[in-house]
Amino acid sequence: WLWRQSSILRRWKRNWFVLYLDGSLVYYHDETMRDMDGRIHVKYSCRDVRAGRECRDVQPPEGKSRDCLLTVVLRDGSKTTLCAESEDDAVAWKMAVLEAKSTPVRFHPPKQG
Repeated sequence: WLWRQSSILRRWKRNWFVLYLDGSLVYYHDETMRDMDGRIHVKYSCRDVRAGRECRDVQPPEGKSRDCLLTVVLRDGSKTTLCAESEDDAVAWKMAVLEAKSTPVRFHPPKQG
């Protein structure tokens, strides 16, 4: 679970996030993963990921520390602001997203026969 700040009203909403092997960071309404709320193509769209105090001009959700914040900066100049449950979770998400951004994806064709 991560909190995501809406782009228009700047309200915080809790979403279930999954980082897939192809570099897609997908967020869902809940952990059943039936209703997708959005997708970030990390491998193609992500320019940088900031965590904690690097996330300037962002107020975390009520009761959360600034150290839990994450900002995914996209190539088009937009940003997706997230908040993890703990500082350790924020650092782990940052590392995972940066790794997904830089790891080449190799698809192997199915074996014949």
